[in-house]
Amino acid sequence: MDKKLKLIWWGILGLLLFVAFMKFLIPVKSPVNMDVAEANEDIVVYVTGAVEHPGLLSLPLDARLDNALRESKPKENADLDVLNPAQRLKDGQKIIVPYKTEQTLQQKGESLVVSNPVTQSGSVKININTGGVSELDNIPGIGPVLAQRIVNFREQNGLFSSTEEIQNVSGIGTKTYENMSSYITVGP
Repeated sequence: MDKKLKLIWWGILGLLLFVAFMKFLIPVKSPVNMDVAEANEDIVVYVTGAVEHPGLLSLPLDARLDNALRESKPKENADLDVLNPAQRLKDGQKIIVPYKTEQTLQQKGESLVVSNPVTQSGSVKININTGGVSELDNIPGIGPVLAQRIVNFREQNGLFSSTEEIQNVSGIGTKTYENMSSYITVGP
């Protein structure tokens, strides 16, 4: 009887292995349903500065700066020459449209609409969002090398939203910022 019982168990075990083989190794012809999450096809950017409609904008995934400028409607005194309308936008990006400064207006031969803010000593504040290397070099404590770093930082990271952000530029610490803060601005 022992041999018969062993034979029955081996038969059951063989049957189970055969069923498992059939179940897992041979494909089933039933269709596979996969739930595909819809990808978000919009980005949201924040536009501020010299625009008539500042705030959040929902734009297509492949939007350019030009799309954001059209929707936010730049003001007459917006300095669009410093912006690249072909720049691709990223979700969550902040766009600051700068105002024209006294110097850019004079260079273009336009009438003076906006002037740069003036320091307590009577000198004109320099806009760190629009100033070139030669202009930034005039800020106390900034030489040509540091001025170039500011321009490079601005080109890589976008415009400064506050004067304090200039401390993110390599070589500008708290002391340097304190010495230059009364000579710089980010807006009109």
